[in-house]
Amino acid sequence: MTVRIEAKRLIPGSGDVIENGVVVLDQGEITYAGAANGAPDPGDAEVVKTETVMPGMWECHGHFFGIYTANIDEAHLSRPQLLSMRVTSDARVALDAGFTSVREMGGLGVFLGRAVEEGVVVGPNVYGAGGTLSMTAGHADTHSVDLDMARALHVRFGGEDNIVDGPDQCRAGVRRMLRLGAKVIKIHASGGVMSELDDPHLPQFSNEELNAIVDEANRMERLVGAHCHGKRGIMSALEAGVKTIEHGTFLDDEAAEAMVEAEAILVPTRFIVDLLIREGEQRGMPEYAKKKIRMTAEAHSDAISLAIEKGVKIAMGTDIWATGVWGRNGEELDLMVECGMTPMQAIEAATANGPATLGPQAPKSGRLEEGLDADVICVSGDPTGDVSILADPDNITHVFKGGVRYKG
Repeated sequence: MTVRIEAKRLIPGSGDVIENGVVVLDQGEITYAGAANGAPDPGDAEVVKTETVMPGMWECHGHFFGIYTANIDEAHLSRPQLLSMRVTSDARVALDAGFTSVREMGGLGVFLGRAVEEGVVVGPNVYGAGGTLSMTAGHADTHSVDLDMARALHVRFGGEDNIVDGPDQCRAGVRRMLRLGAKVIKIHASGGVMSELDDPHLPQFSNEELNAIVDEANRMERLVGAHCHGKRGIMSALEAGVKTIEHGTFLDDEAAEAMVEAEAILVPTRFIVDLLIREGEQRGMPEYAKKKIRMTAEAHSDAISLAIEKGVKIAMGTDIWATGVWGRNGEELDLMVECGMTPMQAIEAATANGPATLGPQAPKSGRLEEGLDADVICVSGDPTGDVSILADPDNITHVFKGGVRYKG
């Protein structure tokens, strides 16, 4: 059925707000988005009245792990069948919170996305990476067990071995993720916080390995996103042609300018840093991770502020990983405003900028524009004045994905 949404304000995703706007959804597409005085005759369309209409939001860095604690080892101590059941609930919660698309950067997302496409699970469009490629001793290696066991654990959880060394293994690793159905390739180009022995400042993968990964991914029309905290990892990833930098904790002037020149996107994930500082201990975060998060927290905030000042393109992501935390994704927008964004910039990061993080795999969404996918939400209140409105799922009154109403 055709749906006509009449709103006090229409937020297109990018561009100026339109007062007294109308959006028409028909056959899964937006057939009109603009001022009410130019809208087509409503005919027999169903009419929805709302304060604000805007594109469905994008979560550009989440993990469907199905665990509860702030300790990734829980995934290896749990049955993957149970974890899979939990993430189906996470998917529904994310959709109810207004997130119609998720770029899932390592976890069960490739399988969840297929279940959503088949119509047997209700959730957002999920664009999964499969496993996250790591060098031996890297951020996605499991340091507490022997290497053979680490490989076996990752195959058991994610479906394919993710530990690769040397250009040939790196190419093969990309192909294994494609075999799972990956829409984006995720790598670890620096050490991380939630791993035991590696240093977030130090780079991971050699230049030859990075080049092989990016070349193989690009050949198959996949973009590469790189977990990067340290500057050396950021610069090496950009030089190899990586197009999204995840976290960017120790970004400085030179690295920010290099991102602008490379037209790379930063997905800063401030939410996870804030959450772990406030709630990490009660969520069972390991002692080694507590030390690392304290070391990175202030630098991370400064890096986001610098990126905003330098004009780096930013897309919204939270790094949410846990059942019970999905649905809080909208809190990231307020945190980005705290770092220097305007509410409209934060909304653009959460809508119009999202599809670009998938490169050639990007769908036609993120904006309210004729011909694009009918991924649309209605909001109680005015997020252009107070973006924290989008953090409360109760304020998301209607959710349409592909023109189908899932909430409202």
